[in-house]
Amino acid sequence: MSVGSIIGVRGPDFEVPIERGAIRQFARSLYSSHPDWMEARDAVVPPTFLVMAGYHWGYILERPPVGSPLADIDARGTTDGEQSFEFFGPPPRAGDSLVASTEVADHFFKHGRSGELEFFVMKTDFHDAADGRLVARWMPTSIRMDRRPKAAVAETTRERPWLKRGEARLELDQIGLAKVPLAIGGSAGAITVPGLTLTEMIRYQCASGEDSPGHHDTLAARAAGLPEFISVGMHHAGVLGAYAAHWLGPENVRAVRARFLSTVWPGDVLTYTGRVRGFGEREEGRTVELDLECLRDGVAVVKAQATFMRPQGL
Repeated sequence: MSVGSIIGVRGPDFEVPIERGAIRQFARSLYSSHPDWMEARDAVVPPTFLVMAGYHWGYILERPPVGSPLADIDARGTTDGEQSFEFFGPPPRAGDSLVASTEVADHFFKHGRSGELEFFVMKTDFHDAADGRLVARWMPTSIRMDRRPKAAVAETTRERPWLKRGEARLELDQIGLAKVPLAIGGSAGAITVPGLTLTEMIRYQCASGEDSPGHHDTLAARAAGLPEFISVGMHHAGVLGAYAAHWLGPENVRAVRARFLSTVWPGDVLTYTGRVRGFGEREEGRTVELDLECLRDGVAVVKAQATFMRPQGL
């Protein structure tokens, strides 16, 4: 049941300049050196790139601007439940300037296995600073529980290889642009990345701006009741979006929606894969609908769905 007391509460507008260097840094954190991100002067943003806007340029629910109505909302103790990104045409490129604003889109409660769950759904709209067009929308869902569920920690006390610097990681470069006709169930294959290291975890934190200490500091994690720091879930949702972009073209992304199913720990070996779920139509033309998964030991820890414009001839 929805409660309307905070729905519609909005923070101030903020500017988001799309920078080529930030795009390169973000792509590298997703195991990619795709030339559309790394070489093009007007580089297109990766599918989940705008997650950085609230951290680097504006604010999020959990870090509201001082004096804003959002600062009156108690969102302490929330965790990431879902994130979605939608583009109303081709995604932004380096050199673009956007104006964003964030508001509470929904707020409701549900009863789950771990007790009462409180949901905060936020909406950030990005408009072109020059002509006011709606360019993109970012909608994160945060969840607060009555009591924190016990984490599965059997493997978190093993040897700590994640403290060592990992080798260069560009695994997504193995995924090339689709060259054969697309079919339902078709896939670009699976990519497995070696055990997640602290280097990779911090690289994503720096690129996205999500610098919470529980994602890199053992003492902070233990203060929160965890045995070790944990990975940012959006890191792996971002890799899934980048996987799809390598396959169908970075400029063709129109939507990505990710759900976080399980905690990702340092040292985890993760596999990223995706399949064509179906096809659709929009004003721009034909679309491809994808199911994407990040797997640990064959079990999904992040699931996502994506919509891309269908590449010409496919």
